[in-house]
Amino acid sequence: MDNAHSPTVPAVEDDAAPPGFRLIDFRRDRVEVTFNTHIGNLWAKRGEKGTADEFVMGLRVRDKHCNPAGTLHGGMMMTMADLIGGMGAGTLAGIRKFLPTVSMTFDFVAPARAGDWVEGRCEVVRATRSLLFSHIYLTVGAEKILRASAICKIPSGDGPSFGKAKLVDRPE
Repeated sequence: MDNAHSPTVPAVEDDAAPPGFRLIDFRRDRVEVTFNTHIGNLWAKRGEKGTADEFVMGLRVRDKHCNPAGTLHGGMMMTMADLIGGMGAGTLAGIRKFLPTVSMTFDFVAPARAGDWVEGRCEVVRATRSLLFSHIYLTVGAEKILRASAICKIPSGDGPSFGKAKLVDRPE
């Protein structure tokens, strides 16, 4: 059933983020549309260093993010967790490089629905010279909806940087 035509489930068009979140500009002045820009707006918030809120990614679930059952598609949950495993864990570990994912595991705990605000946080479990291990949690409010574990490669040398990614305030 198309949520846009359902009398009981309104279409979600607005992806407004709560205060403190800024839009992640994955496009960074590129002409081509990459996967990250194609999936829709993702938001980030930087909190106090050393806290669970040091790096938080957010997503307002829209109809386009949902599966035919009307819940957030598992692939979107996995994509968000993958980005948090690289960007978030890298931020927590003080690594300003692109960290390619080597391995990830996922446990789907509960659904999210159109209109829900999903937040993702991670904790660094261990960092070696070449690998970064983290746990990622996606939540809606206080409810965990996904648990993931990630291993990312820490490139030697300079490697590609994600330090040029921009967080922008949403235009009014």
